Amino acid sequence: MSKFKDELRRSVLYFVKKMPWAYQDRIHYFRKFKRLPNIREPKLFNEKVLYRKFVNGDYARYGKLSDKFTVRDYIADAIGEEYLIPLVHETSDPTTLLSLPGLKNTVVKPNHGSNMVEILLEEPDSLQKQLIINRCQEWLRKDFSEEAREIHYRYIKPRILVEKYIGDGKSAPIDYKFHMFNKKDGNFEYVLQVIYNRANPALSMNFYVNNLNEAWYKIRDTGLDLNTVMPKLEQALALSKTLAKDFDYVRVDWYIHEEHVFFGELTFTPGAGLVTGLDRGLNRMMGEMWLQDHIMQPAALGSPDVTDVTLPAMLKKV
Repeated sequence: MSKFKDELRRSVLYFVKKMPWAYQDRIHYFRKFKRLPNIREPKLFNEKVLYRKFVNGDYARYGKLSDKFTVRDYIADAIGEEYLIPLVHETSDPTTLLSLPGLKNTVVKPNHGSNMVEILLEEPDSLQKQLIINRCQEWLRKDFSEEAREIHYRYIKPRILVEKYIGDGKSAPIDYKFHMFNKKDGNFEYVLQVIYNRANPALSMNFYVNNLNEAWYKIRDTGLDLNTVMPKLEQALALSKTLAKDFDYVRVDWYIHEEHVFFGELTFTPGAGLVTGLDRGLNRMMGEMWLQDHIMQPAALGSPDVTDVTLPAMLKKV
């Protein structure tokens, strides 16, 4: 019976993966939230992410700014290169890592996705370096757009980045994620999502709505005190407004280390439209904050060379 169930599950998954992407997302959404999303007339935050994915996405521009390498030029021009984590090396050939004088206290990762990272707090030996190179080669072959049906990742030419490690080496850095909602009159609403204790089984998360002092709610509260970083957090909020001014919505991520604010990334489709944990009405509240554009605006940035990008036919069926 167990073997039959496994075969049935594989058959169902194979069938689902042959569906148009928007249909796949409807199925994943229903499994997670026990309701179907309204993609055509979205109200909730997750629904509006799906709308951006399948109806009105500026894919080439999102790709350029989701690229962890090319976004560095945008950040340097917009707010200054002092907010960038120092870049040690970038390449499309992972074997060039062997030419570096050392890899201690660095982070190795690709530029075109997430959950692919190698943190090196000590100098790796020869065998470890070869394993890292093999892993990098696997990353470069990965089409991250297929992971959660986010087509803008197909506009990123994969590369390997080596950055300086930012942290104390004892625990994962705290993530400060500003969900920025452009009100079109020069003002913003925002939700600050703080993720900490990431390396522990009980990951903790706090949400702050239009303020930095009182949390809207907390998931597994373990006593985080933002007062110790409040001046830098206020600075990160001001910088987020500058970076978000050309978008109806974008999430801007930051790290704070040794009294310094470091840019993390820009995210245009958080959780691919399947974000959990938006409780106490946050999913609807954030949906109402998002005054979503329904007419494609011309990109203010030059588009990357995308002559070799193919958009799957399954993308457009909504």
